[in-house]
Amino acid sequence: MLKLMFLIKKTKRFHRPNWNAPLEKFPKTVPSDMPDIIWQISSSLNGCRDKEGNFDPIRYQKVMSFCRMTEIKLAQGAKQTGGKLTANKVTEAIAYYRGIEPHKDFFAPNRFPYANSVEELFDFIGELQELSGKPVGIKIVISDYNNIEPFAKEIKRRIDSGNNKYPDFISIDGGSGGSATAPIEMMERIGLNIKDSVYLVDKVLRKYGIRGHVKISASGKILTPDDVVIALL
Repeated sequence: MLKLMFLIKKTKRFHRPNWNAPLEKFPKTVPSDMPDIIWQISSSLNGCRDKEGNFDPIRYQKVMSFCRMTEIKLAQGAKQTGGKLTANKVTEAIAYYRGIEPHKDFFAPNRFPYANSVEELFDFIGELQELSGKPVGIKIVISDYNNIEPFAKEIKRRIDSGNNKYPDFISIDGGSGGSATAPIEMMERIGLNIKDSVYLVDKVLRKYGIRGHVKISASGKILTPDDVVIALL
């Protein structure tokens, strides 16, 4: 059973959760010997999907037994046709963790299925917050002012109306981050660099008076202490 994972003596053997076990068998709090993990949900909902590819709330809760927060990955703009995983790469282990069929080609859509509007996305975020009881945020690439303003407007509207279904944080992926699966021409031209992106998001959130309600984090080749200082200037 899953609980035995945390009771047995440490060995060199790799133990993995039994996703078929009932939710009650999963830990109520993150085990103390687990690292701090952010669960990232991509457009294919890998790891929290049912056999038809739809969101599975029970599987999500099981995964969140081991994670501190959730990040919804919206930064897929450089992949015009989505992600592709050929059958020879879909091993039994990969299929087990992703919740997909082994030894079959797998294609991920190029957009998040529950983000056809800002309102729909925020409602889905609220569902994840309620299911997990933990912070939920989004990861995006910023190309211009119009990319972030609709988010800020909706957050402001919800705060004013007493609706707390909005992101706890926004993780900004700079244009220099780029996906290795995207064409080089798009990889280097989608999105502003991380310094300009952080500045723009902070400016817009402050304009709408909601900066204190939403945290900002940054990726996109922020690798050294010097990079952090430069991004904050």
